[in-house]
Amino acid sequence: MKAQVYVNRHVMAANKKATKNRGVPIDEAAISVNTYLGVVYGKEIEFTQGCKLVQDAAQARCSGATIWAEAEFESLVIDGIKADRSMFDKTNQLF
Repeated sequence: MKAQVYVNRHVMAANKKATKNRGVPIDEAAISVNTYLGVVYGKEIEFTQGCKLVQDAAQARCSGATIWAEAEFESLVIDGIKADRSMFDKTNQLF
């Protein structure tokens, strides 16, 4: 089944505003999955190929991101360059 996954920016902004106003974390689902059957909202979407889209305001990244993708990989192509795990080793930075 074909699905389209969206991150709803307006929901993220509303969460941030409500959290600021109430003083407690508000984390309504901002990820929507659209198919011909309808729309489903969620906070964690896992793809069958091993990629996972996660929303978690309590575990926000240092950049401030509250929604991110996670995946296990053996190799990647980044900007046309075949990458591997050694590229992400902080002691051996290639970029």
